[in-house]
Amino acid sequence: MNKWLTRGSVILLVLLMAVVVVGQATTVIANGCYEVGELVQFNVQDTTRFWWWGDCCCQSSCDETQVTGWHIANSSGETIFEVLHDNDGPTAASAWQGNWAQIDSTGVEVPPGEYTLYVDTSVGTLSRSIQVYDPCSGCGYCNFFWNCSWCNTTSTIITDCYCKASLVLLKEESNCCWPLFRFQYSSSCP
Repeated sequence: MNKWLTRGSVILLVLLMAVVVVGQATTVIANGCYEVGELVQFNVQDTTRFWWWGDCCCQSSCDETQVTGWHIANSSGETIFEVLHDNDGPTAASAWQGNWAQIDSTGVEVPPGEYTLYVDTSVGTLSRSIQVYDPCSGCGYCNFFWNCSWCNTTSTIITDCYCKASLVLLKEESNCCWPLFRFQYSSSCP
């Protein structure tokens, strides 16, 4: 009896850990999924890091990250939309928010697909993968298995052992088909 209880406990623990891992992966990937025509909003957040053993013995305050511009590249790496802050000069991250209306530099709406957002800052270039999908044509490819361009992005830069700057997509949920065949239908679909 004790043997079965131990096995059952181990199986339950493994299942619980799997649910937590899948939930974390879903949260990370879902933030990059946008329906065709949906406004993509993003910003840069400065935060301090603490080590589990206490404060790192570095400076106690971080310099504010400055945003100098941003651009969107298609899946081929070609820049399709760009905003530079040359005239105004760098903008403090705390006072800046970027918006992309899913258009290219000529004002034409971009087709569904994978795009990469690059934000140039005083600490380096931050980047995030964005998936634009059409809910009327079926399930979007916004999941852990099919959309791996997020592997080649730099969403966080550690500026020293105490400070970091992160590129954050402001959308928190996804209408994509992850996990386990969750479909979202748009009311505008035929």
